[in-house]
Amino acid sequence: MNKPIASLFLRVLGPVLVSLMAGCNLMNQIPKGGPPPKPPELVQVVRFPTTDGLALEGWFLPGAALLANPGSRQPAVLFCHGVQDSADSNMADFIKHAGYTVFSFDYRGFGNSDKADLTAETLAEDSWAAFEYLRSRPDVDPEKIAVYGHSLGGSLALGVGARAFRENVPVACVVSASGFSTYRRAMNDFVPVAGFLIGGTSTPDPEDWAAQLGSTPLLITHGGRDDILPVYHAERIARAATQAGVPVEVVISSNGDHIVAYVFETELPRAILKFLERHIGPPAPTTSAPRAP
Repeated sequence: MNKPIASLFLRVLGPVLVSLMAGCNLMNQIPKGGPPPKPPELVQVVRFPTTDGLALEGWFLPGAALLANPGSRQPAVLFCHGVQDSADSNMADFIKHAGYTVFSFDYRGFGNSDKADLTAETLAEDSWAAFEYLRSRPDVDPEKIAVYGHSLGGSLALGVGARAFRENVPVACVVSASGFSTYRRAMNDFVPVAGFLIGGTSTPDPEDWAAQLGSTPLLITHGGRDDILPVYHAERIARAATQAGVPVEVVISSNGDHIVAYVFETELPRAILKFLERHIGPPAPTTSAPRAP
């Protein structure tokens, strides 16, 4: 690849997101971007390595079952955030509030992770490094890890799931929320015509990853009124997965957009929680032990 395409994508997409959100009266509900604030209570801040020697920061929030059963191994959700977001993303709040153990992290150049040039390849490698770290934890059941991502993260979640299946350490399920199907098409949504010329990458596109999930269950969610990444991206990802025989479910919210559709207790969060419950189990404590304060 001649240039860091993913970095260019982020530079283009980031300002667009910010400009579209600037007039919103729900500013406290919009992804924050930049370094995350002080970690909330119970969050464990960790550093873990990438394959090329960088250190990324992750936030591990134990869920209800883990707090009720210290020392046990419990299901967990790996969260991959989007552009202009961080490990403190509120795009995963509904999963945390449900009581699941959630591990979120920052890619290189985001939040408090090491600074380095971004490419499509390094974003995928950083996501895989987060998965490997989560699998290594003694309090996480490696056979019950779900990967959930929003926007850019929704596309990267497909990459983690595909690689995990290929390396015979499959994830329990993948949730791609409002992700994009190919880098060229995502860039072209913001820079018509030119996007097809400069938006390519030598790494597989998300729709290619979707076709490589094998038997891994996939849920695709998208807002029908998404004006950041139009709903056709979900349709392309679903088509690629279906044609490859991947077990796929699609939920499109007719009133949903790119962000607010995931903030409140609405159709898409409810669908994601039901999907997680089917594939990694409910988040409720497994014993009567009291929840830690």
